[in-house]
Amino acid sequence: MTGNSRYLAEVLKVILPKHKKKEFFLYTNKPIHPVFQNLLGPNTKVVLEPKNIPGPIYLNFILPRRLKQDGVEVFWGTIQMLPFLKLPIPSFVNYHDLNFISAPETMAKWNYWQHKLLSPITMKNADKIFCLSKNTKEEIAAFRPEYEKKCIVVYPGVSKQKVTKTKTIFPKEFFLTVGTLEPRKNINRLVDAFLDFKTKHPKDKNSLIVMGRKGWGEEGEFLYQKLKDSKIQSLGIQFLENPDDATLAEAFKQCKVFFFPSLHEGFGLPLLEAMLEDKRCVASDIPVFKEILSDKCDLYVPPKETKLWTHSFELMSGPKKSRSPKFPAKQWTWEETAKKIEEVLFQ
Repeated sequence: MTGNSRYLAEVLKVILPKHKKKEFFLYTNKPIHPVFQNLLGPNTKVVLEPKNIPGPIYLNFILPRRLKQDGVEVFWGTIQMLPFLKLPIPSFVNYHDLNFISAPETMAKWNYWQHKLLSPITMKNADKIFCLSKNTKEEIAAFRPEYEKKCIVVYPGVSKQKVTKTKTIFPKEFFLTVGTLEPRKNINRLVDAFLDFKTKHPKDKNSLIVMGRKGWGEEGEFLYQKLKDSKIQSLGIQFLENPDDATLAEAFKQCKVFFFPSLHEGFGLPLLEAMLEDKRCVASDIPVFKEILSDKCDLYVPPKETKLWTHSFELMSGPKKSRSPKFPAKQWTWEETAKKIEEVLFQ
């Protein structure tokens, strides 16, 4: 489950049971995550494309035909794209970020060109654009000012996962970071900073746990092999690949501090999950994180400054401290997220 998948699943979990007289179609060209299967009811149908068709071809040539055949009246594009030919029905789209402008070097080439070429068309064809943050809305306004009036900021929510106990045994004291091993997440720099911290403080007992999945680019291959190295592991670094919900939830609950070193993010859902467990956070000094974190108990680090990440481990290596002030959980609910989306979809 990526952050984008979690966002969609949690919103559907609220919306679907409330609208039993409406019919919902979930269109996909790839098998869906089990969490979406669990959401299906008598008024909800998954339309899985039987043939292996590349995403851009499916989106632009196959999907419009499926929508017409099924008599769909409203379309919600949840992966930041709409077909390049404007649909004859109200069409809405999620926008998580504008990486192809702000962090193109972190994207796979095919993905970069897809978003660069199709984003202006998607924005033009959308009736409304759901922005994951104020930062995303501002990026769209700077990129295409004429579409700013279409933008609505719809923050994600957060809730504690109802999960069973995990079999994973965690270290007594550990720092946590979560994310796909890909350039934008900047985890390789965080690992180097932790190794530097351990070199300077060899008697320190803290570990660093990295939880996520193998991605692409240098972080996908080089870092993946690096994290498997027994020498690296002996210095207190653990890599838990593809953790289940129970393991992830328990890691947030037990960690000392949560680290999030991304070069760029549309939002940063793991920060909410950490704060919900009363954890302090150390995150990149980028605009979107200023919308989420508290200057009073969290720490910002310039994302490309390895030495300052090392220093942040030093600052956080002492006794565990709770958040002060406490995280205002009632302001960050999936019910509120779903309400704003409903107001547009069902107007």
